[in-house]
Amino acid sequence: MRLVLDAMGGDHAPAAPVEGALLFAREHPAHEVVLVGDLVRLREPLSQAGGLPPNVRLHPASQVVEMEDHAFSAIRRKKDSSLRVGFELVRRGEADALVSAGHSGAVMAGGLLVLGRIPGVERPAIATLLPALEGVGRCLLLDAGANVECRPVHLAQWAVLGAAYVRARLGIPRPRVALLSNGEEPSKGTSLTREASALLRASDLAFTGYVEGKDLFSGDVEVVVTDGFTGNVVLKTSEGVAAAVTGLLRSAIERRGGLPEKLGALLLQPTFTGLKKVMDYAEYGGAPLLGIEGVGIVAHGRSSPRALQKALEAALQTAQAGLRTELTRCIADAAAWLPARQRGKGATAEAFSD
Repeated sequence: MRLVLDAMGGDHAPAAPVEGALLFAREHPAHEVVLVGDLVRLREPLSQAGGLPPNVRLHPASQVVEMEDHAFSAIRRKKDSSLRVGFELVRRGEADALVSAGHSGAVMAGGLLVLGRIPGVERPAIATLLPALEGVGRCLLLDAGANVECRPVHLAQWAVLGAAYVRARLGIPRPRVALLSNGEEPSKGTSLTREASALLRASDLAFTGYVEGKDLFSGDVEVVVTDGFTGNVVLKTSEGVAAAVTGLLRSAIERRGGLPEKLGALLLQPTFTGLKKVMDYAEYGGAPLLGIEGVGIVAHGRSSPRALQKALEAALQTAQAGLRTELTRCIADAAAWLPARQRGKGATAEAFSD
């Protein structure tokens, strides 16, 4: 497999993408990484790394999509940006997947404008894996931030895409699917969730109804669907809670400061290390854009080299799974119960988050 990494994307670019590519290349010598970016700016981190291994190569791009750029206009205007050039490599079949820690809205825009949508999909979604206490230890949340304004059919389509992804990636034959709401009762939620729930009750998915925020990590369901605004808030809140719990434990131990506390902390160090690994976003790699004609992975903006290595591994696994065929089949099968697309109600630049 040949994977493209946007070398100019992310808070720590280009140093973190370069190091992340090298970490991946050493672990996966049978696969190739293409670093796309400004070759002049790549020179220093490459020099510090001691050069390129045989399975990493460079591809030039003279422009960068900045965080303040408008997503769709930047992809249209900056045709030689590292993100646009990377997607073009995937479109031409010169690469199998793209990973970027840059502007997430622009990654979505690039996927739509360069690769296009799977037939029948109105809006692609960002799907992110969260840790869960029971079951397979994972729960897929989508949309995690791409679509601010949604219609019920979008949530229903994401349920189909999410279930197909979990079947392919986690090996669960019939994933349980739920809608995120403010209560489990059918009367709760908004008009959006109630109408989406009516669609999903008529589907052939293993739809369980509503779940609350606390249920994301219980393991009771494998797929949770919501709009991109809510999903992104949930995701960022979860990251903050994970960091806060770790910090509070450390502060409590340091504040007490006695020998018993320090000894207990030492004995529990392996447990704390394991817990941190489970809660660390870097261990989950990037989030795939489900619904585009190809593999695009959105990595965290502040991704470390380790996180980008994991994102490349997620891209590799997604590309190897041959998801496009499965997603296309599932969306086509769902046409029997999904409402037909309404003219003028498809994807527009205003509908997506920047």
